[in-house]
Amino acid sequence: MRRPGTPARGKTPRRRVTLARALSKYGIASRAEARRLILGGEVSVNGFTVRTPGTWVDPALDAVTFGGKPLPRIPRVYLAMHKPPGVVTTRSDERGRGTVYDLLPEGLPWIFPVGRLDLDSTGLLLFTNDTAFGERVTGPAGKVPKTYIVLLERPLVESDAAAMRGGLVLCGGTRCLPAGVSIDRRDARRCRVVITEGKNRQIRRMFETLGNPVVRLHRLAIGPVDLGDLREGKVRELTRGEIASLSGEGGGRGENG
Repeated sequence: MRRPGTPARGKTPRRRVTLARALSKYGIASRAEARRLILGGEVSVNGFTVRTPGTWVDPALDAVTFGGKPLPRIPRVYLAMHKPPGVVTTRSDERGRGTVYDLLPEGLPWIFPVGRLDLDSTGLLLFTNDTAFGERVTGPAGKVPKTYIVLLERPLVESDAAAMRGGLVLCGGTRCLPAGVSIDRRDARRCRVVITEGKNRQIRRMFETLGNPVVRLHRLAIGPVDLGDLREGKVRELTRGEIASLSGEGGGRGENG
């Protein structure tokens, strides 16, 4: 048997990940719990017990077993949630606040949020257990547009909107990609912003750089997926067309808050 961490001869690796991540991807446990299971000698690769969570494996080529049984085939999950205010985008919170996981249906395999919305931000949040899908949606290479409605402390002036369209440099020197910005004609404190990247708290940081803090932040859409009539706190499955478009298999339209 081939020892863990060594490449298979004559085989092309598909996607090597650490053993701990492999277990989390397949819904066995969270990354932290997977480390505990591996350290406890409960996981084998190609017939060898492995106690190093950072061992590299290719789930498509390596025989990974847990408790003597091979990793189960976990169906792919793709969900959209209308996140309400006052819940955090984490699995658990040390301060005892409600989390987005409290709103998910029971019986799901391990899934993770695709990007984040902070405590007070609302709107569209995606979940999946497909890491390649998540990386494409959140990474700048995917160029997936994220659309927000923003309420500001003061009216947005056209010169500031133009600066965002040209690629704003945040406090600290980080340059953002050009954003789409349109000012509401009825209330210049409201604007629509479209970005194709997801730097941490990017929308809020952009307006903080302009000296005009965000009062409310609501995400309307991610690529072809929009909230539609999805009620606050509710969840729906993505359609095949939405998944294909976000995966780069079809055309689509328009994170982190």
